[in-house]
Amino acid sequence: MLALAATNAVGVVLFGTLYALAGARVLSQLAFLTCLIVLFALMTGLWVRTEARHRGLDLVGRLGRIVLGLLLVVVVTPAVVLAPLFWLEEQLPREAGLHGARGGVMALVLITLVLVFLMNFTGALVAAGRAGLARWHPGRIPA
Repeated sequence: MLALAATNAVGVVLFGTLYALAGARVLSQLAFLTCLIVLFALMTGLWVRTEARHRGLDLVGRLGRIVLGLLLVVVVTPAVVLAPLFWLEEQLPREAGLHGARGGVMALVLITLVLVFLMNFTGALVAAGRAGLARWHPGRIPA
């Protein structure tokens, strides 16, 4: 579970960084889209490889690990990002301009969590497909 949560946390950081760079207009739209596709494929591959370490477990055990790893990141990420932001917003004067950035940061957190959820869903589909192919062709495709 912790390995999947760590993989999801890496996804949050990388997707968040990519979206922040795109929002700052550092990347063109084509570069952003290309990076998003490549990053999504790489992170899904990492997720599948991490989850495959537990292929000896039954289906319920594997699903439990997946759900708990995702739930951990979904709960911790907003707390780690938004709680300090809200605290800092109360400490700084309004003229500092942090109040206007709050909506963008909240949207960034939401977008990264949605992408991590999609990464988990896609990875689960890939893992299920690999397991199904391994049953049809034993010994040729690792589950």
